[in-house]
Amino acid sequence: MKAYDDLSKHLRLLDDIPLRISSGDTHKFEIAEDMFWRDGEPFRIIGGDLHYFQVHPEYWRDRQLRAKALGLNTIQTYVPWNLHEPKQGHLVFEGIADIISFLELCKELDLLVMLRPGSYICGEWDLGGFPAWLLAEEPPIRLRSSDPAYLGLVEKWWGILLPKVSPLLYSNGCPIVMVQNFGSMYTTDGGERVNLEKGTIRGDAVFSAVDFTTGDDPWPKFKLQKEFNAPGKSPPLSTEFYAGWLTHRGDTIATTGAVFTAAYLDKILSKNGSAVLYMAHGGTNFGFYNGANTGDDESAYKPDLTSYDYDAPISESGDVDNAKYKALRSVIAKYSPQPLASVPSNNEKVAYGRIKLHKSSFLYDATRMTLLMP
Repeated sequence: MKAYDDLSKHLRLLDDIPLRISSGDTHKFEIAEDMFWRDGEPFRIIGGDLHYFQVHPEYWRDRQLRAKALGLNTIQTYVPWNLHEPKQGHLVFEGIADIISFLELCKELDLLVMLRPGSYICGEWDLGGFPAWLLAEEPPIRLRSSDPAYLGLVEKWWGILLPKVSPLLYSNGCPIVMVQNFGSMYTTDGGERVNLEKGTIRGDAVFSAVDFTTGDDPWPKFKLQKEFNAPGKSPPLSTEFYAGWLTHRGDTIATTGAVFTAAYLDKILSKNGSAVLYMAHGGTNFGFYNGANTGDDESAYKPDLTSYDYDAPISESGDVDNAKYKALRSVIAKYSPQPLASVPSNNEKVAYGRIKLHKSSFLYDATRMTLLMP
């Protein structure tokens, strides 16, 4: 109950923002009869993760068009707090952090949006999206907990973010149909009972979705999902259908077979299930934003690559002329109510020639100087 009370307090931030619906407009995205409904019509989510902060803004349209040609109708994206507030009180919403322009482009291209604002996002992203300055708070705060100091900082951040994204909710004629943790809420907590028991919020205010390893039979997972949703409020949805996998430094580049992946997507769609490809397009963890994972125990440290190609159907460079894109598109086309858009050609590549690097300073020297500065 404590977690739900805290969540409800954050939700009231949305209530204070007026809707922007023209007279006579009706924009509703609902869950009923174990189905999604868009403006009164049954709707199936065939989506994919495409994160704005892992793609240069000049390529946002290109990548969204490639996702649309794959047959996707929905884009899912995280919001990394540390990108937008790298230093406490210093806010960034320009360039690669211009989330509003990304969402408006989704609207222009008729792509719905499932928004995942965190505050913790994981995503193989530095500190799971938490700003590093949280670790310097005094007295120390406990992240991802009910620590009042931590929740106060999260609420302050959401007080900045929510007013920016709320005008883009579907009820305002815009693309955001679901928001993980608030809004038209959903949670994602794996496909095992122990995960769902820890992460879901009972009742009909929050929709409990699942994700699971590609290769698992999806329908026992969806049957379990129904136990954690109110009657009639459990459309089968895998919010992370793994179209590929991540790679740690030193590991062999991870791959997932095209035919294998497509066959398991077909198992979901053939029975009117919904799925979100993770990732549709991974892109790149620019700068030092690539994160790390633990291994078999918490002391293990497995740093992720700068590349976030993820063996996704749309490659890191945007290429789509590959077996996985074709196989997934073929499956999606069987269940799409309209013909799919034509597939764009691969982008032309340019050779930059030889690049000679010159040592200018040692990283540890620069770090030491920063620590010594007043």
